[in-house]
Amino acid sequence: MSIASPAPAPGDLFAALLRGETIPWAAFAMPPTEFVRTCNDQRLAGLIYERLRMFPEGCDWPRSIRDTLAHDVRAQAAQELLHHKELHSVVSALAAESLSVIFLKGTALAYSVYDAPSSRPRIDTDLLVRRDEVNRIRHVMAGMGYTAPLLCEGDLLFCQFPLQKTTNVGVVHTFDCHWKISTQSVFADVLTFDEAAARATALPPLGAHARALAPLDALLLACIHPVMHHRNAESLIWLFDIHLLASALSEQEFERFAEMAIAKRVSSICAHQLTAARTKLGTRIPEEAIREMTRGRQRESSAVYLRANRRWLDELMWSIRGLSRWSDRLRLVREVVVPGRAYMLKAYGFERSRVGVALLPLFYLHRLLVGGWKLFAGRK
Repeated sequence: MSIASPAPAPGDLFAALLRGETIPWAAFAMPPTEFVRTCNDQRLAGLIYERLRMFPEGCDWPRSIRDTLAHDVRAQAAQELLHHKELHSVVSALAAESLSVIFLKGTALAYSVYDAPSSRPRIDTDLLVRRDEVNRIRHVMAGMGYTAPLLCEGDLLFCQFPLQKTTNVGVVHTFDCHWKISTQSVFADVLTFDEAAARATALPPLGAHARALAPLDALLLACIHPVMHHRNAESLIWLFDIHLLASALSEQEFERFAEMAIAKRVSSICAHQLTAARTKLGTRIPEEAIREMTRGRQRESSAVYLRANRRWLDELMWSIRGLSRWSDRLRLVREVVVPGRAYMLKAYGFERSRVGVALLPLFYLHRLLVGGWKLFAGRK
């Protein structure tokens, strides 16, 4: 008696669609509404719609799926036009004050390697900025209506600041401005502003002053981002970023990329992500580049981030160890445990009350007890 092979997982079927394979609708075994919802949840609607448009007439795919996706894609394209206008305005306003920024991740890739920017949905726009220009950037964007949500501050704890505004028609524009690429000290200086700026490329769709990471830098960041900030979460849209960036490289450029990943001590992570892109999306990766990047994996402190089921406390301890000076280690612990007074007063709703200052010790005690309970219960 033959044993039936297990049905492919939905993620594998979506990956096959992205590879351009003609998958029968019956293989998905889900209602059309669930399929469309998954496309949007995974930020794949634009990419999947383009694949389905190539399917021959008469295939078994419900027409309602293509019609619904077409509607969603048009809505995304319309929203992208509004975001594009705002991005252009922000770049121009910053450039007028001689402020230089570099677009990172989703927005940079949407306007450089994707056929249509709306095919790369994202929650916010990431910028790499100079640390000594942070206050001026805040000031310029405040003049454009941007405000900062309540977050803990600290040069070592966050290395970034968010800015957001909502237009009078309800469109939300969010920027995440980084003076280091990561809040994790192991990765924070893997790519500095100065070295990124020296290699940055023009991004004409967003204006004459817009710049993005160079292709090799963009691929390096695309590889380490899900590992350093999202606990190895596997996302097809992130893998597709890697796929598009890697597919544009020559063998010589791959050699340079492998050398860079090794020098930056993130080669094991890069090899892991490139292998995943090759497995899921059929990305062309020279085998020699993978071999080069896997040779030194045991000597890289960043390799611990590939561990499954890591916790917040693990990341905190690795970040503490990743700092070379004891003064910085103690400072990071202080920023985590005892955030600034202004943050605490605002967080507890006493920013405009004199009573709040007297209650600060109780606020800190409450924070420590709640945070300790979350750690004990495994919720942090």
